Amino acid sequence: MISDSTCAVVVTFHPDEDIAENLRLLRGQVQGLIVVDNGSPQSTVSLLRQTSSAIGFSLVENDENLGIATALNIGVLRAEKEDFRWVILFDQDSTLTENFIATMVHAYTSSPHPETIGIIVPKYIDKRSGTLIPPIRFKSGALEAAMTSGSFIPLALFRAHGLFEDALFIDAVDYEYSLRLRSKGLSIQECPEATLLHSPGTPRIHHFRGKYLFQTANYGPVRRYYQERNKIWVTRRYWRRFPWFCTKLFWFSFKDVAKTILAEDRKWEKLVYAALGFRDGLRERMGKVNRT
Repeated sequence: MISDSTCAVVVTFHPDEDIAENLRLLRGQVQGLIVVDNGSPQSTVSLLRQTSSAIGFSLVENDENLGIATALNIGVLRAEKEDFRWVILFDQDSTLTENFIATMVHAYTSSPHPETIGIIVPKYIDKRSGTLIPPIRFKSGALEAAMTSGSFIPLALFRAHGLFEDALFIDAVDYEYSLRLRSKGLSIQECPEATLLHSPGTPRIHHFRGKYLFQTANYGPVRRYYQERNKIWVTRRYWRRFPWFCTKLFWFSFKDVAKTILAEDRKWEKLVYAALGFRDGLRERMGKVNRT
């Protein structure tokens, strides 16, 4: 089923070959599809061009990695120019299930108060392990923030409350926008009837004597830099309004450091980059940085 007035925006950056199949599944459910590539190698761009010609979508080719926030903004602005009503955002490694888009649209249109909704997100399943990826919730069960992939947003909200924060480049872009909308009195809603198969990072599960201990994300050093830097940036702007959420961000950091020390490779390099990110966050050194 194709959903009228819904445009999907997918950001790609060195995607795997299964990106073509993911895009085919997505194209069959939306009226419009915009793919924004962030400086992938020519072989990947050629694959995206071939797929675009075969199934029909708009391809934006950035010559370099402009970051997830800027790439999303490019897609959102193009969707707005083409007069769509809603936009739904995806990472390159997300896979739709049957009637996903129609179910998300119905969750919005059937709400008794759609004007109070900022973002609707689906239920997330890790497509490698088959396990549920839990969102960040209040004790009441309500959602505190949305994940980028699968976020369904009325385009009118971008006109009213602005685009994604380019300065963050990557990481916490979704958290910042969630808090921005919540600070305007809007809510983050979940549509558990819609399931998105997602693959965050390169997780590794660790056991001891056959018993589950914990899971590590295994993000690289540069990614750890952006994670810690951007948490500082978000906290400085939203601490007064959302102190509990900001506290959680640093609790996540503490757990990530502990897991890195215990179980990840390149641990000291990752810890150094995380510390540099923390420092640059305090200094408000934002945007893309050369730490490769």
